[in-house]
Amino acid sequence: MSNYGRNFVLTVPPHGRDRKGRFYNAQGAAIPIGAPVVASNGAVNALGLEPVTLATLPQAPPLAGRGGIAVYEYGPNAFADVDPALTLYSDLDTVPDTDAVQVVSGSYVKVRFINTAASTFLNTRAYAGRVMVAGLTGSTSSLAVGDYLTPGSGNDTDGYWNETSTASEAWAVVTKVDADRDELEAQLTF
Repeated sequence: MSNYGRNFVLTVPPHGRDRKGRFYNAQGAAIPIGAPVVASNGAVNALGLEPVTLATLPQAPPLAGRGGIAVYEYGPNAFADVDPALTLYSDLDTVPDTDAVQVVSGSYVKVRFINTAASTFLNTRAYAGRVMVAGLTGSTSSLAVGDYLTPGSGNDTDGYWNETSTASEAWAVVTKVDADRDELEAQLTF
């Protein structure tokens, strides 16, 4: 199991062939790890990496190698320019703008999305909330096992993933819902 911050976990990680690394974040802003991305067919950068941008609004899954879930692994210099006593690995949960990004797919890959509320820790740290999946909120959750997920609005308030009833737009199938913990598990469809 691989934890990438407070909002995303790979419960069944991809094989190397389904973890594409020839892309960079061309969104113009940081992208949360675990958000859906698609290759934007723009010009390659100086390193020969293709641009990807956040996938928003319901759409069919991309062709193999042309999109998936954004994954970013901070290197050995992860805590440069931050106080390591106040910054933990779970605080590093976005793909910085213009940085190289891995794009994960594979119909056997399973993930966990976790919605988090804004909170303050010991009156010293303020954490912003993030909605990864719209509709996943406590006892009012509208999500159930077998539902399909597709790209959502693409922001921390309205969610990066949405439920869809259209099978042709399914990027993932929900396999477990824990609405009390504001999290769900899903398996990719492509």
